[in-house]
Amino acid sequence: MPAIPVTLSIDDRTLALLDRHIERHRQGRSRAEVIAEILAGWAASPEHAAEPDEGLRPEDLNASNDS
Repeated sequence: MPAIPVTLSIDDRTLALLDRHIERHRQGRSRAEVIAEILAGWAASPEHAAEPDEGLRPEDLNASNDS
């Protein structure tokens, strides 16, 4: 899947924390690469990977499952 560019604005404190993280754990990586890796890890977590529960279809609704 091709990458889609995204513009992000963050405050000075968050940027400093990101730079410190890069210095300690991901030297040689760009801010954009590290942010993309962090977001990909977050999105791949089990709680985000599950498909949303859409509930019952309208034709399946009846008084017995009305709660």
